[in-house]
Amino acid sequence: MFEHKVLKFTYGWKGFDYVAMERELSELGAQGWEAVGTIVPSVGAGQSIEIGVILKRTRS
Repeated sequence: MFEHKVLKFTYGWKGFDYVAMERELSELGAQGWEAVGTIVPSVGAGQSIEIGVILKRTRS
């Protein structure tokens, strides 16, 4: 059995904060979460304003 989580990262004034994204994903990875997919909806001319990351871990 797995439990799932979806993280949402939003496009900011200077773009996506990839350093913060890596930090949060690493912290969750240490807790047993594994990224298994992404959701990147686009608006307008194909621009993305948010990134969703799907995570799973074994239910304890």
